[in-house]
Amino acid sequence: MTPPKILPPHYFLLSLAIIVAVGLLEDGGLLPSPWQYLGTLPILIGVAAATQGSRLFARAGTNIIPFTESTALVTSGVFSISRNPMYTGMVLALAGTALVMNGWWPWLVVVGFTAVIRGLFIRTEERLMEETFGDAYLAYKQQVRRWI
Repeated sequence: MTPPKILPPHYFLLSLAIIVAVGLLEDGGLLPSPWQYLGTLPILIGVAAATQGSRLFARAGTNIIPFTESTALVTSGVFSISRNPMYTGMVLALAGTALVMNGWWPWLVVVGFTAVIRGLFIRTEERLMEETFGDAYLAYKQQVRRWI
């Protein structure tokens, strides 16, 4: 299968830009200052999860680009908590940014990003993993949740 031209990091960066732009334009907020800065915690956790996930892929020598052949089933580290730690990390970083921007509009972008990633990438990737790794992936899928 041919990799898509627009990859998840592109959707992430676009979503991040929209959240920041909308957040800067929006009046009011959901949380009083300084409570919105609690958003830095999910940002940090999200960046750490995505970084560790990509490092584990590199260490295993498997491909990180969606819809390309995987050569290893990575199940350790953050992959023991989430089958999609890089996508989960992106969602956490966007959610943290939405908290920092302190409005309700940015949350629509977080939901939209999550829907796009699930619909355009995760479903197909899971099918490809089942075809490639068979029972080993099915067992892993039973033990570890898709997101968290």
